[in-house]
Amino acid sequence: MRLPGEIRYIDFHTHSKGGADDTIAVRNLMAGDEIPDDFPANTLFSAGIHPWQLTIENEAQLKTELLLTASHPHVVMMGEAGFDRLRGAQGEVQYGVFLFQASLAAEMGKPVVIHCVRGWDELRRARREVKPGRPWVIHGFRGSGSLAASLAEEGFWFSLGAKGLTQEVIESVYHEKLLLETDDSGLEIAEVYRLFEAAAGYDEQRAESLVRNNFNSLLNFSL
Repeated sequence: MRLPGEIRYIDFHTHSKGGADDTIAVRNLMAGDEIPDDFPANTLFSAGIHPWQLTIENEAQLKTELLLTASHPHVVMMGEAGFDRLRGAQGEVQYGVFLFQASLAAEMGKPVVIHCVRGWDELRRARREVKPGRPWVIHGFRGSGSLAASLAEEGFWFSLGAKGLTQEVIESVYHEKLLLETDDSGLEIAEVYRLFEAAAGYDEQRAESLVRNNFNSLLNFSL
């Protein structure tokens, strides 16, 4: 990966098309989205079938579109993929499409970016079934510390945004399996880092080093 200069920040999950020169941003794509020809050198992508876009009628089309998008060399993760009991196709349709993406990620050696709203039982069931070799990262986690602790013990990674950076959650997860994100908040990733530093009691250098090392571990990179 050819970088424009010194990298301080990793924005693990964003919907923004822009980004600062000192930040690696992982921009999220939905199945069917096209990767632009002129994206910045410090931009990577995730691609997945989001449960919100899934219907019984479009399932086959989305799977085909995802196969095409996921083959791009700058698509380094699968997702957002997951479970949402409030939106999108429900039940076995949602579960089956998640398994399709998890299996594809395993074949391609990619981590999975998880979207989960009230679907923790299904997510745990899928993990037991797939037995993934690469990390599954729950993005935008906003649950309780007890839920975070139990998921951490089961091997899940976490990516936290501003609303998820509570003292309770910070104390419940493994910091070596933790990433930070802006998602669609409109915040700068540097602001999220400052919130994390305050909650975790880290200085800037320690926080930046931690997240960079975690990202390297996740993707087998060296930044």
